Amino acid sequence: MPAKKISRKKLLKEPDEFISTTARTIEFFRTYQRQILRSAIIVLIVVAAAAGGFYYLRGQEGKALAIQDQALKLYQEAYRSSLENPGTEKKEDFKKALEKFQEAFSAYKWGRTAQISDLYLGNCYFSLKEYDQAQTAYSRCLEGPFRPIALNGLAYSCEAKGDYNKALDYFQKGSDSRDNPFQLESMLGTARCFEALNQRPKALEAYQKALSQFSQSTMSEFLRWKVNELKG
Repeated sequence: MPAKKISRKKLLKEPDEFISTTARTIEFFRTYQRQILRSAIIVLIVVAAAAGGFYYLRGQEGKALAIQDQALKLYQEAYRSSLENPGTEKKEDFKKALEKFQEAFSAYKWGRTAQISDLYLGNCYFSLKEYDQAQTAYSRCLEGPFRPIALNGLAYSCEAKGDYNKALDYFQKGSDSRDNPFQLESMLGTARCFEALNQRPKALEAYQKALSQFSQSTMSEFLRWKVNELKG
């Protein structure tokens, strides 16, 4: 059935839908003007605060990175000097690097930037033989991309304190991860801890496993020597 025709005269008499809606919107705004303006201001304040916080943190991270660069130069200089003169005490040099990394960490305590500061804080504390503080710094890096380095740092700290069981636990966690770029180092630590605990069969097994997986590495001769030594 064709649609019923409505005369133009009748249409003109009926209220325009757009005009009616607009009128209702204007009336609503007039009624609740204060509430709407108050909400808009709050939204603007929140957005401005978020933007300000973002740029502030970006600025702080940039500051932390610049301080890290200075700290890294101090650390590398202290580390290189300790290798060239192993009998010479380098406490003051490592303390200078430590203070700079602490400054970088204070400037920015989030994400990978903070974890890099923590890793080097751990290294500095380890070099100063302050192993508990080193463990605290390394522990903050267990979640994320630096986990393998943190595990080894924790293991070495425990080993230096003579806590071979705890060191073994950390080394084994690193050994079991195929994604660990320091897997061989972790495996050597595992074997070394078994030796320190007088568990020669397990130490032999650990060295043999390392040799089978890294037979072409620069450590292969050392691994063969340890296997033969423990077998004999």
